[in-house]
Amino acid sequence: YYQFENFANYNLTIDQHAITAMAGMSYIENSWDNVSTSAQGPDILTGYEPNFRYMDYVKSNIVDGEEKTVKSYGNLPGKSSQISYFGRLVYTFDNRYTLQANFRADAFDSSKLPADNRWGYFPSFSAGWTVSNEKFFSENLNPDTFSFLRLRASWGSNGNINVLNNYRYSTTIAYNSSWYQYGVDDAGPSYGSKPSGLANPNLRWETSEQLDLGIEMRFLRNRLSVSADYYDKKTKDLLVNIKPVPELGVAETTVNAGSVLNKGFEIEAAWRDNIGEDFSYSVSANFTTLHNEVTYLDPSISRLEGATGGVDGTNNPVRTAFEVGHPIWYFRGYQYEGVDRETGEAIISDLNDDGVISDGDMTYLGKAIPDFTYGLNISLAYKGLDLNVFGAGVGGNDIFTVLYRADTPMRNSLRYYYDNAWTPENKDASMPNPQAVATDWHFWGSSASMFSGAYFKIKQLQLGYTLPVEITQKALINRLRLYVSLDDFFTFTKYPGVDPETATVSSAPQRAGFDNGTYPQSKKITFGLNITF
Repeated sequence: YYQFENFANYNLTIDQHAITAMAGMSYIENSWDNVSTSAQGPDILTGYEPNFRYMDYVKSNIVDGEEKTVKSYGNLPGKSSQISYFGRLVYTFDNRYTLQANFRADAFDSSKLPADNRWGYFPSFSAGWTVSNEKFFSENLNPDTFSFLRLRASWGSNGNINVLNNYRYSTTIAYNSSWYQYGVDDAGPSYGSKPSGLANPNLRWETSEQLDLGIEMRFLRNRLSVSADYYDKKTKDLLVNIKPVPELGVAETTVNAGSVLNKGFEIEAAWRDNIGEDFSYSVSANFTTLHNEVTYLDPSISRLEGATGGVDGTNNPVRTAFEVGHPIWYFRGYQYEGVDRETGEAIISDLNDDGVISDGDMTYLGKAIPDFTYGLNISLAYKGLDLNVFGAGVGGNDIFTVLYRADTPMRNSLRYYYDNAWTPENKDASMPNPQAVATDWHFWGSSASMFSGAYFKIKQLQLGYTLPVEITQKALINRLRLYVSLDDFFTFTKYPGVDPETATVSSAPQRAGFDNGTYPQSKKITFGLNITF
């Protein structure tokens, strides 16, 4: 791996005018050369292949009519490279008006996109107006009351192909002994190949365009600061994997098939002040909303199916889905209506009224993406003591628990199901009789296993003490601080699982929100010492 990057800056100031320019390029190359191999069979250590001294590309060896060691191989040498050109131009007048333009061009080698679509071009623009630097502002407003006001707006585009594996635009061929055989000779079966990926010569960059409008304000001698932003992000040519018709014999292919909208508000406020000479404090909070929706899907595709949850062995598990008019990768399954008071069995909605619970009754159940996120920071300091608290939370999201196992139906499920289960003495329970639904796949693949993922966590609570300078200087120490910290100790949630934070996290967006027993955040106690000489 190596990266070569260079750029040049230019600055010019004439009276109240300031211009800053930057231009540069970057080249990144990543190469790998490795191979993995394995063997199994009775002759690995008996002379035929002692200690893997020799490995050829024959999947199985037949010597004197007897099959010997079976070998497999993986990985191949490869290389990928990326080149980029970028530039920025900023103009400022009298510290009041700012205009900025950016441009970036990126291209990967042939490993990612076909030649005609290899380059992506991504401009962006922004403007800012510091109203508080205007003469009329200071003449009409008391700076001790309202000291700062700035308006800003920006629009920009960017591209993404990080989700692409290599050569998804071309047809790939795979070899495997479980596919086509073209006869057998003395050396063993002769195997053929088959397409493993379908070519898409029109594959191109996934691009996003985002509009931002913002305002910043400071009041009361800068003790109170407030900022608010509105954002609107539209992603088009979304890269997704689809399943072609079975007749092609290909598992999946990659296409640009969708558009997604993300928009919302971001609000942040902070208060900083002192009480006397020894006590200072600050409180800040932020709140962000998000509306996420699929706005377009190729007309040939009614719905994309993502990850599978629910029960092992069920024919109709809960799945995530990508569909116009819904949040990206929402949960799709059966609607749980409650319990039959007389039998204790689960009642599942027959949405199409055909008298049978089937795929046609699956519907929207929830989503893993929160409607809002928020955070809180509190800092207190008195003489040498300091206390810092940081908290964060989310709301409006859902979690589907997939802890239930079909192969062990009476084990590994949430206690919640049993604490709220129907019994002859408790016919008004919210959950059915466990015995009645032990193998009821429709129940375990329904909204009965869907819970609110809202939570608030005190992520860190830290108490510190800084020794007086008069003491530390005697030891030639400029500053010495001792502290103890509690991390992830306090969680406030109604989720009956282990940890709503880790349950919603996944590297693949189509798997987010499935709780399959992900290990929770560890509670930590940290003792520390900071020394400055």
